[in-house]
Amino acid sequence: MNKHLQRATQNREELLHAASEMIKEHGIHVPLQLIISHAGVGRATFYRNFSDRKHLIYALLENSIENLKRRVQHFRQFDDGLFQLIHSHIHHLPYLAALKEYWKILEHDDPVLHELIQRHQSIVQPLIDRAICAGICRPDLNFEDYRTIISILASSFRGHTTQEQARLAKRAIELLLTGIQRSKDVAYG
Repeated sequence: MNKHLQRATQNREELLHAASEMIKEHGIHVPLQLIISHAGVGRATFYRNFSDRKHLIYALLENSIENLKRRVQHFRQFDDGLFQLIHSHIHHLPYLAALKEYWKILEHDDPVLHELIQRHQSIVQPLIDRAICAGICRPDLNFEDYRTIISILASSFRGHTTQEQARLAKRAIELLLTGIQRSKDVAYG
């Protein structure tokens, strides 16, 4: 890779990292100039990479989906891989809170958003299917339910310290998993 292309790639990564950090700290409507300054690049560099905030959010979601895809690879081998994935989210609470914000800024009829959601579902759905097939998950659980679980976990980010956030997330997972695990006493219809 030539030096110019290498620097351009590095600038893009720095912008994405800065955006992720600044959104976690200041919310989804953080001024773009704050992101640019935090990345240590110029305004022109930002606009060479992203035409606007929406395209920056697309790139952040794309990165999130690729990271999730790598993480899920390990869990696919287990019947309870879905539960392991959910437990692993405790270590990614700031990412989940930011991800929740990313989804909010895009219009519901946005075709790029729909494509990203479909890719997200294609990554997680095999874990859901395997847990249902193994009889360890309620049979009516679906991808939309999984997204709701993630939103609930993201609310654990309201804790003031990392330890408090982890405690809240662990409790949320305990409550959620009790609710999604298959119970022999409950009829699903």
